[in-house]
Amino acid sequence: MFEQLTLKKYTEILASNAPTPGGGSALAVVASIACSLVEMSINVTNTKTPAEQWQNHANFFAKARQKFLRLSDEDAQAFRHILDCMHMPKDTQDQQLTRQRELQKAYHRAALVPLDVMNACLNALTRARLILKEVYAYVASDCVIGIDLLRQAAENSAENVYANTCLIKDEQLRNSLENQAKQVLSQVKAK
Repeated sequence: MFEQLTLKKYTEILASNAPTPGGGSALAVVASIACSLVEMSINVTNTKTPAEQWQNHANFFAKARQKFLRLSDEDAQAFRHILDCMHMPKDTQDQQLTRQRELQKAYHRAALVPLDVMNACLNALTRARLILKEVYAYVASDCVIGIDLLRQAAENSAENVYANTCLIKDEQLRNSLENQAKQVLSQVKAK
């Protein structure tokens, strides 16, 4: 959905009072842009010193770039689902219970998307940091910027995980999701 928009149109919608896209969607777009920068540094390096490894790296980042665009859409869909659940009828006790049950599922789903963004950022970061030492000197700064954007996208996506987990009543589920986010964060920061 969002990947079909121009950057100008996406940022206009993002700046509007529309409920989506929001921060989670924007972080996934930033991560996609970060992958583009790393991919560009790989492609330029491959023209200077061709090697099969560069094509493998480029393919990885092309797939990661597309994954982040899908996650951008998924984040918006998850938030829209929360809004739909909030508008469910709540006149009777049965309706209230159904609404609450559906909201809990929606919060869970909405926490999983930024967690997926975090994990995808970690995977991309791990590979980008390895290739940084070998990319062509004139594009190394682009790779560094891509790495920093991936790190920031992962760290900030944790905020979206926590924004949703704080609404989850199942303590075991909430703790599990938060622990997963903390584990990814520790790996992101350690690299």
